Amino acid sequence: MENENYKMPLNPMSMMSNGGHIDTCGVGESIAQNIMLLIITKKGENRCDENYGNDVWNVEFDNGVTSAMWENIFVKSLQRQIDEYEPRLVNAIVSASIKFVEHNYETKGFTEVKKKVKIIINAKLDSTGEAFNFSTEIFLSPMSID
Repeated sequence: MENENYKMPLNPMSMMSNGGHIDTCGVGESIAQNIMLLIITKKGENRCDENYGNDVWNVEFDNGVTSAMWENIFVKSLQRQIDEYEPRLVNAIVSASIKFVEHNYETKGFTEVKKKVKIIINAKLDSTGEAFNFSTEIFLSPMSID
């Protein structure tokens, strides 16, 4: 029997109404969901595993950390996380780049500048050697998903 990839978040109400059936997804979506958890989880936040999570969130509000330093910490930490917690991927290459984005609030009469990071991961699936590509963008401080 092939391993099941469960769709996140798990919906207990759906399980009860579907006779215990849990929604599943493909391997690519399952890996992408796990990578998003690795990205947004602060190291030490997972009570069952203190090493799970990204080191970069410890410096999120540190004004002394430049964009280049942030990117370096983020990439090294996510690379380590993928190597340790995503065995379905091999030869993963992580990149992250921060840019500043302006957002105009015409009704409020001001412009807000936010930092946005683009995250790209290129790897291969361990089981087939097939290429796996992941890309997302998140806003920083406060973080939100685009």
